[in-house]
Amino acid sequence: MGEGINTVLAFVKKISYYSSMEKDLNPLLIAIKAEKQAIDYYARAARRVVNETGKEALKKILKQEENHYKHLKDRFKKLAGRDLKAGEEDSTGSKISVLTEEHIPDHEASDLEVCQIAMKDENEAHLFYTKAAKSAPDPETKKLYEELAGEEVRHAEILMRICKILSA
Repeated sequence: MGEGINTVLAFVKKISYYSSMEKDLNPLLIAIKAEKQAIDYYARAARRVVNETGKEALKKILKQEENHYKHLKDRFKKLAGRDLKAGEEDSTGSKISVLTEEHIPDHEASDLEVCQIAMKDENEAHLFYTKAAKSAPDPETKKLYEELAGEEVRHAEILMRICKILSA
């Protein structure tokens, strides 16, 4: 009888561990999803913006978002002990910002409106990463979130300058 209880307790402990691990991975999945959506947004925005300065700034931020996405996927692999499954990040219902779900406004939208949407999203991402760093499962993940929070601030600053140029 004691052996059966030990088996059940070991199983419950294993379930608790995996449940805890999944909770730790959820902010990472949300971040991966957001970065993937940011890549899509900046690629579309860079194609449709007419202003050359704005276009180049958006392309630069796009490259940085692609780098963020890669680092987050690498971190996921290290924490989960496996690669991210196709579409797994899409399974999380949460998001950093409603703006990450938003499409570029219709064709009548100005370059300034496209820039403003991106700037708002970068500010929301900064807040998300700052909060995620406080509850990170380990120091390495915390450092990654803090670095991403800083990057998002720099993106917002670049976009703010571009928005000023576009509004002149």
